[in-house]
Formats: sequence, C-alpha cells, structure tokens
Amino acid sequence: MNGSGRRIDAGFSAAAFAVALAASLAFLHWYPLPAPKNDAALYYRIAQNVAAGKGFTIDGVHPYAGVPPLFCSLLGMWFRLAGDSVPGVAVFQSLVHAFSAAAAYLLFRAMPCAPRLSFFLALVVALQPMLLTRVAFILQEPTLLLFTTSALLATVIWLRRQTDRWACAAGFLWGIASLAKVVTLFVLPLALVSRLAWGREGRRTALRQAVLFSLLFLAVLAPWTARNYVRFQRLIPVSDQAGGALYEWHVSRAAPAGNVAEGADTAALDRRGGSWDRRIVALLRKSNAHLGNFPVDRVARNAIDFTSPARDWWWERGRYGPGEAREWYWAVHDIFHRFLFLVLLYLVFRTVRGKLPAPRGFVAVFCFLYWIEYSLVLGIPRYGVPIYPALLALLIPNPGNRSAPRPGEGDAGRLGRERP
Repeated sequence: MNGSGRRIDAGFSAAAFAVALAASLAFLHWYPLPAPKNDAALYYRIAQNVAAGKGFTIDGVHPYAGVPPLFCSLLGMWFRLAGDSVPGVAVFQSLVHAFSAAAAYLLFRAMPCAPRLSFFLALVVALQPMLLTRVAFILQEPTLLLFTTSALLATVIWLRRQTDRWACAAGFLWGIASLAKVVTLFVLPLALVSRLAWGREGRRTALRQAVLFSLLFLAVLAPWTARNYVRFQRLIPVSDQAGGALYEWHVSRAAPAGNVAEGADTAALDRRGGSWDRRIVALLRKSNAHLGNFPVDRVARNAIDFTSPARDWWWERGRYGPGEAREWYWAVHDIFHRFLFLVLLYLVFRTVRGKLPAPRGFVAVFCFLYWIEYSLVLGIPRYGVPIYPALLALLIPNPGNRSAPRPGEGDAGRLGRERP
C-alpha cells in the first residue's frame, strides 16, 4: 500500500473511531445506566476481584471457570487504571465500541472495498442502535465485536496475501477471540481448511502457514487451559458452560409442559455445588426423551430468533421500540436485519459451489457456522452482535475475479492486496 492510501485509511478509521466514541458518550449522557444484574453482576464481581489481585474468582478465594476470561480480565485491568464504578465500565465499553468501528472500516477495506463506501459502512457500525446501546450494559458483546472483527480482518488479509506474518497474526487474534467466547473455537479447523483449499503458492507453503496459524492459536489458549486443568483436574479449554447449555435444551418447549419442572432438580444440584459432570449426566438423561421434537421446536426457533435485532436497551426500559406507538420502526429494522442473513445463505451456497474468493468465502462460512452454533443452544438476538460487521462486509459487491479481486476506481492502495 502506498503512502497516500495509508493516510486515507488512517484518517477514515480515526474518524470512525471518533464518531463511535462521541455517539456512545452522548448516549450515556442522556440516558441513565441500568443497574448490574444477572450476568452483568457476575462479570462485575469477577472484574473487581481481578483488579484487587484476587484472581479470576467470584468470592475472592475459589478459582472460577464458568465464563470466558477475556472480558472480565480486561475490565479488571481497566478498574486498576480508572477505578471501579458502573459509569467507568460504560466508558470502557464506549472505547471498545469505538475501536470496533475502526476495525470494521479496515475489514471493509480488506474485502476489498473503496474508502468512501468502507467509511459509510463503518459509520453504520458506529451508529447502529443495537450496537451503540450495548455500551450501557456490563456484558461481553462489545469485546466480542472488537476481537471477532479484528480476527476476521487479519484472516482476510492472510488469505489474500498468503504470507507467514499474517498467518501468525490471524492465529494470534483468533486465540484471543476464543478467550472471549468459546463459540469461535471452530475457526481453527475452518482456517486450516480454507488455507489449504484456496492456496496459490504450493502445498508446502500452505501447510507451513497452517502450522503457524495453529501454533499461535493454541499458544494463546494454552496458559488459560493449563490453569483450568491445574485448578479443576479437567480439560477446560476456555470456559465450563456445557451444563448450562444442556439446561437450556431441557427447559425449551421441546419438553412437554408437565416435565419442564424436572429442570429444577438440576438447578438444585447446581446450588448445592454438585460437579459439572454430575449435572451433565442428569441433564442428558432428562433431555434425551425429548430429542424427537428438538430440531423443529428448539433449533428452528433459535435460528430465527438469532436473526432478530437486539432490543435489550428498549426491553430494559420496558418499551418495545424507540417510541410506544412506533412499532413500524422495528418492523423495518427486522426486515433489513434478516435480509443480511438471507444474503449470507446465498453466499454460503456460492462458496460451496466454488464461486467466491477465499476471503469472502471464509467470512461467509464463519458467519454461517457461528449462526448454527447458537441455533443449537440459545438463539438470543444479542449473541449475533459480534458478526454484524462481517454481515455488512458480505454486502460489498464481489469484484468477480476469484484469484485476484480488483480494487475499485482510485483504490490502488487498498488493504489486503495480493503480492505480484
């Protein structure tokens, strides 16, 4: 990339950051923050203990592995720097959201996309209500948004340039993203298959880069996995949430109404401090009887719910949308948001047929598998927030050349351009 292109990208990414930060701080100024509760209270307490030097614990004594470590650890570091307060968390979330908008701009440029269109899409990320309002909550989504977008950016550039350096960068960033949420662990085999299948520079080069990606990915996870094994004598790569997932299966509508109360047995076991292994066995025993209805009643509903825009802020205020009599707003929003997933399905079909270049195909398949994972467990709309920039990136027109996508007019210095 030439100097002029770098300056343009630096200016637009900085502008996206500034707009996102200003919008977030203005939103926080005009609306009161919700009190921490449920998951938010748990994250807040763990972050307090991290800041106090008591480790990743809830009670300050016993190690905990029930949630991924990245968000609470970063928030604990923020507490050490800026103090422990709910408004302080909101500022932290605003900064993370702003960095996400800047990373999104660079992702759009790498797809490739012209600077002005990339900046417009970055502004959509910066000002999108379902993303912007997340800064008021002490939840993981802004952190997931930032590191998922950053890891996709590195992978897109890697698959386009096919260099060892970007293989290492992609593996490192996906390792960090997996410490934010275990749902991205599938990226390891997906990236390896993508590189080996779409490689242009020979099997030996492709294999070397696949090994580098894997080593960096696993090296990031290894310390946390080792900590969990030492503390709990079990292999827990990121977090121990299998029991909670199985409980969600059991209490879904797939279970006859008269049997839903059976889930209380396992909930009681949880309160008594029963082991995760005992909980999993108990939940499987109860869930297996209802698996016949499970694919239709549970998975299909999750898949549809996941494609809805996240309304948490409006629900928190006891409202359906931004105005009691303006349900049309969410109707239009729903249509556009679900349109993104229809585009995704179409591009996955084209990827399977070998009609897309490696970077675009990887982004499409990643989003599709991410959607599938949540469809199997819990299709809450806010869980779709981290892939929103990726879905927007898939709207960028395909240059049409599988092996060497062309830049747009005046875009010779775009990110991710192939080497000669």
